[in-house]
Amino acid sequence: MFPPDIVQLLENKLTLAVLSAFVGGLIGNLISALRSRVKTMEYTVHHDRLGFSADDLIFGAIRVSWQGKDVTNLFSSRVSLENQTGQDFINIRIKVYSGDTRLLGERTEISGTTYILNWTDDFKKQLFVVNGGLPTDQQFNIYNHSREYVLPVLNRGQRAVMTFLTTVPTGCEGPAIWLDMLHEGVKVQERQVVQQIHGVPIRLAISVGLILCVVVFAASSIAINEPWAVGAVCMLFGLFAQSIGAFVYRCLQLIKALVIR
Repeated sequence: MFPPDIVQLLENKLTLAVLSAFVGGLIGNLISALRSRVKTMEYTVHHDRLGFSADDLIFGAIRVSWQGKDVTNLFSSRVSLENQTGQDFINIRIKVYSGDTRLLGERTEISGTTYILNWTDDFKKQLFVVNGGLPTDQQFNIYNHSREYVLPVLNRGQRAVMTFLTTVPTGCEGPAIWLDMLHEGVKVQERQVVQQIHGVPIRLAISVGLILCVVVFAASSIAINEPWAVGAVCMLFGLFAQSIGAFVYRCLQLIKALVIR
């Protein structure tokens, strides 16, 4: 058992109250620090090839054109920005830009709504063309390599999606598009497109599932006397470990979003 001095300390209500206040304050300050940190939104970019030009003297040539001009290739490029920070944001300005890749047509949406993304006023001014006029070479260059949008609101859990028709004139590599943002308290980073299960990357779901398998094995070994029953429980859990890992991870993310907003 505990030494007499430890028992006396635990029985001292004043000491317990002070310790509780100290621990509570420490936890409160930790949560406040986590809440005040800069949030990070993630975006993904996915490209699908729609067509390509090729010359074949025997079986015939293939031509892909855009507004009457031949292009080497044509892709559908999808840029998705998701707010998983647990906080709502207003008046977000985002910029999509490319290097050698040319942005042609576009379609935008805020998933789950009827709203689309609008160009910023500054971007509209840069591309303004008087009636009957033609865009300048500089305006064509801006349009082919960048977009600037404003999102009036992007609530937690919402996703802004921008889909572009793209082409790479050199034809050596696939398209390359990036997204940037300048907004108080939030930054963006790209997340590689990976296979997912129930909305969670498979590798992450498997890792969480394996950890839970160890916990289940240890708990069942202590609570159950029959070895065959322990094996049955572990086998049953192992069959669904990947899905259970994904479910637990999403629950932890939800708790994090509720506590650290």
